[in-house]
Formats: sequence, structure tokens, C-alpha cells
Amino acid sequence: MQHKNNYCGIDVSSETLDLFFKNKEGNLQHLQVTNSATGFRKMLKESGKETHFVMEATGVYHLNLIFFLKEQGIAFSVVNALQIRRYIQMHLERNKSDKKDAKRIYEYGVDRNPESYAMPDTAYFECRSLNNAIHDLTKEITKFSNQIHSTKKCPYETKTIEKSFQKIIKKLKEEKHNLEELLQQKLIEWEAETLKLVTSIKGIGTKAAAELIIYTQGFKDMNSYKQLISYAGLSPTEYRSGSSIRGRVRICKQGGKQLRHILYMCALNAKKTNAQCRALFDRLVEKGKNKKAAIIAVCNKLLKIVFGVVKNRTMYQDNFIVKSA
Repeated sequence: MQHKNNYCGIDVSSETLDLFFKNKEGNLQHLQVTNSATGFRKMLKESGKETHFVMEATGVYHLNLIFFLKEQGIAFSVVNALQIRRYIQMHLERNKSDKKDAKRIYEYGVDRNPESYAMPDTAYFECRSLNNAIHDLTKEITKFSNQIHSTKKCPYETKTIEKSFQKIIKKLKEEKHNLEELLQQKLIEWEAETLKLVTSIKGIGTKAAAELIIYTQGFKDMNSYKQLISYAGLSPTEYRSGSSIRGRVRICKQGGKQLRHILYMCALNAKKTNAQCRALFDRLVEKGKNKKAAIIAVCNKLLKIVFGVVKNRTMYQDNFIVKSA
């Protein structure tokens, strides 16, 4: 069993790593190294290979470090950034610096003893990067489309500007299409069977299937459909306290915002094309539920179906309706 104090808190930035750990003499030490292979080797020399490294997820800046630690066979944990933020807030910290954050991350490791990070496949990181790039291009296309719409309202000549924006949009759409094709190829190489199973469900298209597979890392460690619903931020949550606070039950939204958006669009399609989802939607509306709440229920139904086909490795059958559903 690892010694409880044998941790190293790491505050990661694009260029540097701030470390806080107990050195070989047993004294607490702060060290700053570069976010590079040279810095990683210096980090191991100072802290020792028996140290359990703890860091927060930082988009892409921590990836080189975790790949290095994985190759070296060294234990490390990647903690949700919100958990670290709340832990720091709990200590009523007034000031913020990289050194202070590294110290709090070290204390988090000592107090919480986080589990070692289960490193995903390299294919997952490749697919995630492609998917993020597609989302970024989609936002840019929307931005320039909105600019064209607003430019047309100007009381003077703007055709040159409009043509320029249209050329940009055309190029962005071409690049987006190329990335979408590449993403599908990568998904087939990584999770071909899972992709086929998920897209067999009426209402789930290739984009939604890609989002689900990437967000769940190929449905890794998914033990129940409720867990999948929670991942998407669609599980119900209530806000009540004493006799005066009686908040309405809402979805928690602590999950993938883009995934929820795509699932909502899928649900709008599924309530028309998917027999099980259509039956659920109609039944809820007849009982007096508002249509938006019924759509959310359809989203959850789709996720339940997705979990079922993936777990059982069976293609979806639209004509199979469970009476109790």
C-alpha cells in the first residue's frame, strides 16, 4: 500500500508545471519545471518514481505529462477541475497563484487518496481532438452566418463583405466535412462494432453516435443506463430545504452540454420515427406533461436503449416494445 503522504500536487500550465511534494528528506518542497520531457525527468529526479502524481484535467496541456508517466509505469491521478476548485474554495483561500494551487492539489491527494487514472486508448484522444475541432468549425460557421444576416440590415452597400463571409463559410464547411469523414474512419478503426450498434437505433445518427462513443470512451466502465444518463447531465435533481425552499425538479446539467444538445435534436426526430420513443412521448403528453419535459424523457429513453444494445451487443429492433416501458 502506498504511503498516504507520498503524493505530488501538480498545477499544469501550457509552459510550466508547478509541483508541491515531500522530498527525499521528508520536507515539503515547491518546484517549477518546464512542461516538456526535460522538465518531466527533472520532476522524477526530485520527487522519486514512487510518488503518486495528482493533477487536474486541463484540456490538452496535461496530455504530454500523462503519456510520459504512463510510459514510465508511474501512478498518477487526473481529477475533475471542478472538484479541485471546490476543494480550494472550501479552504477560503483569498489569493491565487500556481504555487498555492499546487499545494492545495497535494493536500487534496493526501486527504482524498484519489484512484489512479485509467488511461484511455490513443484512438480515444485522436477522436476527441477531431470531434472538438468539428465543434469549433461549427461555431465559426454559425458566427459568420450571423454576421452575414446582420450585415444585410445595414443601410449601405455590403455585398463585398457578404461575399467574403460566404467564401469563408464555404471553406469552413469543406474542412468540417473532411474532418467528419476522418472522424468516422477513426471511429471504425477504434469502435467499429459499437458504432454499428448505436447507429442502428432509429433517431440516433452518425454525429450523435460519435458524440456518445467519444464522451463515454467507448462506453468504458458503464455499468447502468442511469450512469449514462448522469454522464449526459439529464438526471433529475431537486432543490429543497426546510419549509420555505421548494425548488422545482430539473435536470442537473452537470455533464456534456454538446451531448445534451445533440440528444435533444435526436429526441425530436425519434418521437416521430422511433416506435418506442413515439409511444412514450404520446403517453406523457396525454397525461398532461408539457412537451419539453416529454422530450427530455425521450432523451433518457434513447440513452436507455443505447445502453441496452451496447451491453447486449445486439442490433436495435424497433418493433420490440416492452409493455412496461
